[in-house]
Amino acid sequence: MECTPAGAHQFQSPVVEVFPHHSVSRYAYLLSTGDHPVIFRTGVQSIGVEKTPGHTNLAGEISGFGRGILVKNCHAMSMICHTLIFVQSINFQYMKYILSIDLGTTSMKAVLFDGNLSSVARAKVDYSTDYPASGWAEQDVNQWWDALKAAVGILLNNSSSPDPAEIAIIAIDGMTPTVVPVDRDGNALRKAIIWMDRRSEAECRVIDDALGEDLFNISGNHNDPSNFSPKMRWVKENEPDIYHRAEKFLFANAYLVHRLTGEFSMDETQCGLSQLCDTLKGDWNDTLIQGSGLDRAKLPPIYKSTDIVGRISRTAADQLGLSTQTGVIAGAMDNVAAGLGAGILGDGDLYISAGTATNVSLCTVEPRFHKSFHIYHHIVPGRWIHTAGVDYGGAGYKWFAKLIGENDYASLDNRADVVNPGDRPLIFLPYMVGQRAPLWNSHTRGVLFGMDPSMSDGELARAFMEGNAYGIRRILELTRELGIFPSEGKLTGGCSESRVYSQIFADVLGVDILRVGEMDTAPLGMAMAGARAAGFFDDFESITEMLSARGGSRGIHTPEENKSEFYNTGYKLFDTLYRQLEPAFQELSALSSQEELK
Repeated sequence: MECTPAGAHQFQSPVVEVFPHHSVSRYAYLLSTGDHPVIFRTGVQSIGVEKTPGHTNLAGEISGFGRGILVKNCHAMSMICHTLIFVQSINFQYMKYILSIDLGTTSMKAVLFDGNLSSVARAKVDYSTDYPASGWAEQDVNQWWDALKAAVGILLNNSSSPDPAEIAIIAIDGMTPTVVPVDRDGNALRKAIIWMDRRSEAECRVIDDALGEDLFNISGNHNDPSNFSPKMRWVKENEPDIYHRAEKFLFANAYLVHRLTGEFSMDETQCGLSQLCDTLKGDWNDTLIQGSGLDRAKLPPIYKSTDIVGRISRTAADQLGLSTQTGVIAGAMDNVAAGLGAGILGDGDLYISAGTATNVSLCTVEPRFHKSFHIYHHIVPGRWIHTAGVDYGGAGYKWFAKLIGENDYASLDNRADVVNPGDRPLIFLPYMVGQRAPLWNSHTRGVLFGMDPSMSDGELARAFMEGNAYGIRRILELTRELGIFPSEGKLTGGCSESRVYSQIFADVLGVDILRVGEMDTAPLGMAMAGARAAGFFDDFESITEMLSARGGSRGIHTPEENKSEFYNTGYKLFDTLYRQLEPAFQELSALSSQEELK
């Protein structure tokens, strides 16, 4: 079957036969419709295959790539020696739109795309983060649902928007790792503990003692308080009643998937930062779960990013004004979605997402474990993403602007642009909230080195930009250990709006910086996943080729030789400064944890 970008296809509802009755809990046997494979999920543990005379039987992963079939709320009916399960069908013939939801740290972005992945309407709704204690960061999940309702309302009221019945797929990415404990009905039992929260250091030490090198060897990732399992363990140790009542612990995007469908899930891109999975296999690992002192029963089933988890429930459809015929895929973490939207598919492709956090992602065709990088599954089959970053990189500049009462970022950029970086060198360490990969140091804080009383706000602003770029330079130095030597990086996110900031990235990193035409690539990446799930396209490569042919780059920034030479020396000082202050960060943390002086 050839899938056109418009993706209009009619599917009939096949019959799934389960033999014998007791195998309902483990297997389902699928009859294909003619020559076209139909892949589906049943909500049970696995999907198997059984040869039946006269029919073609197909084994299916819990996937679909949107061949239109979804098993939902099935009821087995015993008929002599076998059971019949009737399969609902999603008819994509008249459903030609994808709704992408980007659940970010400070706001939700919703974008409606047509079948050719051109944006039709956009909406953005802000929400807040609570900081109840030093190193803690939480969000009320009701804000997310309210933001989703508001954003969808804005989209549907746009004159260019289609009828809700024409929306084939909702695809959600989310900030990660975020922990949301929920009851059996999916109601949150506490506020979400978001990715920047560092409260679970003691739990990390317990997990380290129990698992040692097994954790890295199986998960490919470093044990860190930001990750999923230490936070889940913290809830168990400090809020045992919530842990006991929790039916599942969910990632942020999975929480919204459940609110939409009533189905529990986790997408495969989250496996690495769960610290509970065999990352190479993309499945839960009992050694890691037991060593972390957690219960497997409280973990949801894992799906490919493009798997259709369910259709929108009647309750959710009524609240949002959407159709119950719209499917919802498992989605992905925000960084992976953004990389896909930037066209990161090839071996060695480099992508920089400079938003609240500044993340560097490298795509490879083979998984490579390295202790300075996170590793996760790409949305694209057979691809891997290796990531490190500056956790408060972009937010640091925004914090400074707010501190001096400057709301006009363009004006501040211009004042930074006229500064000659060599006149009065100023080094900023951007690690204001601790740092995950590549430093793995929760005690770090921001440092300005070299200030004098005559310095202007433009000089300070430039130092914040340079500090973020120096942090990324550290990561590029480490990519050589992965055998990757990039000569170009694709830049997106809020920082990419600034021509000045983008040029500083090029000068400090010493590589060409391509500002991707779509500034917020996470919604586009999710739209690509949704279009693939709906069968609008046969593969991700064809989608990327189509988008590349459109162009839309906002410009290429080439390193200026004289500034790059200066920044080469500046980076050495940046690195020296961090290394010399590393023990002092630990002492500062210990000092701040002392009881208040009387």
